[in-house]
Amino acid sequence: MSRREWVLFAGVLLLATALRLSRLSLIEFKYDEATTARSALAIAREGQLPAFGMISSLGPHNPPLMSYLLAPAFAVSRDPRLAAGWIALLGVAAVGLTYWIGKAYLGRRVGLLAALLFAASPWAVFHCRKIWAQNVPAFTLLFIASTLAFAVRRKPWALVGAFATAACLVSLHLGGLAFFVVLAFVCLLFLRHVRLLPLVVGAVVALLILGPYLVADMHQGWPNVRAFGQLAGQASGLNVGAPRMAVLTVGGHHLEDLAGERYRDYLASIVDLRWVDVAEMAVMVLGLVWMIWRVLREALRNRGYLMEPEATRLVVLIWMFVPVALLLRHAGPVYPHTVSLLYPAQHLVVAVFVIDGLAWCHRRLGLRRGRRLKWIAVAGTLLTVVWQVYYQQALLTFTDTVNTPGGYGAPIKYALAAAREAETMAADLNDAAVIAVVPGADPRYDSQAAVFDVLLSPGKRLVDGRTALIFPQQPGVYLMAPDVRPADEFLADVSDGVLAQSVLPLRAGSESDYRVLQWQPVPIVPSNEWSESPVQWASGAVLLGYEWAGAVGPGETLRWAIYWRVVSQPPMDVDLHWFNHLIGSDGGQWGQADGVGLPAETWRTGDTVVNWFDVPIRADAPEPPYFMVTGMYSYPDIVNVQLLDVAGNPVGEFVELGPIDVAP
Repeated sequence: MSRREWVLFAGVLLLATALRLSRLSLIEFKYDEATTARSALAIAREGQLPAFGMISSLGPHNPPLMSYLLAPAFAVSRDPRLAAGWIALLGVAAVGLTYWIGKAYLGRRVGLLAALLFAASPWAVFHCRKIWAQNVPAFTLLFIASTLAFAVRRKPWALVGAFATAACLVSLHLGGLAFFVVLAFVCLLFLRHVRLLPLVVGAVVALLILGPYLVADMHQGWPNVRAFGQLAGQASGLNVGAPRMAVLTVGGHHLEDLAGERYRDYLASIVDLRWVDVAEMAVMVLGLVWMIWRVLREALRNRGYLMEPEATRLVVLIWMFVPVALLLRHAGPVYPHTVSLLYPAQHLVVAVFVIDGLAWCHRRLGLRRGRRLKWIAVAGTLLTVVWQVYYQQALLTFTDTVNTPGGYGAPIKYALAAAREAETMAADLNDAAVIAVVPGADPRYDSQAAVFDVLLSPGKRLVDGRTALIFPQQPGVYLMAPDVRPADEFLADVSDGVLAQSVLPLRAGSESDYRVLQWQPVPIVPSNEWSESPVQWASGAVLLGYEWAGAVGPGETLRWAIYWRVVSQPPMDVDLHWFNHLIGSDGGQWGQADGVGLPAETWRTGDTVVNWFDVPIRADAPEPPYFMVTGMYSYPDIVNVQLLDVAGNPVGEFVELGPIDVAP
């Protein structure tokens, strides 16, 4: 490699590194990323070895390789920026591999140009900064390198590498199955290079890599294989979204969609050169036509035999067309990330067309005109790179400072700042517990719960502020996420216990914010204290009282609240639900609301808990007064939890509260 080539290559890698590793505090960190991070943390910190990864949007679970890939980063720190940086470094490696493969099979100019375009591509950079399972093109390029070594360099044992990397791609995401189809086409078209022993060894290696996933699925009755089979058998029409996305993601076309409802504001804030992306897309389409023509011409001239350049072009075309063809029957919409397994085939196509086109012009038009076209191509390339760098950096700045509903999620720095502030306050209170009050407390299903399950240190407690609030026996710290009524309103009503409060806005243009509060225990007293003998359920909950709010009458919705205290821990493997039956003066049931209230694993002895339930009253109900029958049952077996007297003897299964007649 000449000094000039070294300098150019180093410049491309520096550009790729800068775009992928800078401003990591602005990465998205939502449910998908947090779920993958939780799995990686379980591997790194708890020694768990999952056989399944995150469930896909279409039903089956993906294999878990992405979690294992992220585990070393999470062994060092819970901060997702480190994990994102690790994946981004793999993205930089992918840019280097693009150059290496391009140079080895298509010439150094093609390699450099493809690497440069891939390094700057806005959609490629965006996907490369996310810690989920569809954005590791380094594995794709290792697969392509092995496939080219087999098909073009006639190395039969390269099939083993192709099988192994294809299995790794499937282990990252089930969409990687497309690469086995790619490999099958390549083997058929280059059948004369296939040898039985490498083929068998490669298949065995692939089975070994996928074996733990398949064995675990078998032990559970093949749910993922059956779900995948059902997807494949679904009736669906032609979906042209895949070809469109394959072309769109070569550059930054429609990147403004990440601004969501504010995309017009974003476009108004920048110098708009989006036609540059349209031009690159047009070059890519022309490049596909050019490559197809070159391959067909060579095949017809030589009776099916292809020289090395055309054989390479054929493999790239198969890589481009097979995944897109498989998505033509995709039952759901096709998004940019759906075709991320094509990276960087699109950029290789563009580079081949540009370099081949310049060589053709040089031969046909002469040296002087050829040089002019060369400098035009250089200027166009530089304009494309400068525009795309500007476009994506402007978007990051916009999404950092402007709320973008329906688009780019709030950058991680906001949730991370709230988590750090909560832990700092907790340290000031002698390592008090942090209670994250979020909309939905189950990190398996709820986005904010999943996010703070990662960002907060072990020992934190997650509470669904829409249905419950915990008041611990000792001082603590509340981290209040947006949209947690009525918990935030209730805390405001008992603000005598708040020692300090920090408000952290969630981007400009958003009415939401995170609030972090230091809490000193104060008496939490219901409007209607329970004055009869203590009511204790066998689960360890003691009733303190109740209250209600809202209109009381037929057709209305009653906001019902029960106050209770934890006097003993329930078994951790028990799922407990409350039931609340609204009874009229005629003895009939006219409303009902059931719910978890507070997951059993979150209970701590000494806690005072308030649970809220919205009870719709039937329109044909009699006029008040009403009574509420309240109790608890285990789920999913639906067995009522016994009430106990002071001696611990069962005395019933529910308590009747009321009367409920007018709004308090």
